Amino acid sequence: MGPKLAWRPRKIMKKITIQSKDMTPKQWSNFILELNLVRKGWKPYATIELQGTGVKKIIINGTKRYKL
Repeated sequence: MGPKLAWRPRKIMKKITIQSKDMTPKQWSNFILELNLVRKGWKPYATIELQGTGVKKIIINGTKRYKL
């Protein structure tokens, strides 16, 4: 038998599209912020990108630290 090669995961891009017809803008913002939390949680395991109209703005405004 030949030498055993170490198992390495394949680098295959996976893509998902999410569409909603009956989501309010507030629900959409909350949904994007939740996906951002998932992205941060999965950071050690995978690189996840969130793309869409206004996504960066939602994340920046939704993750600001406010002084009380």
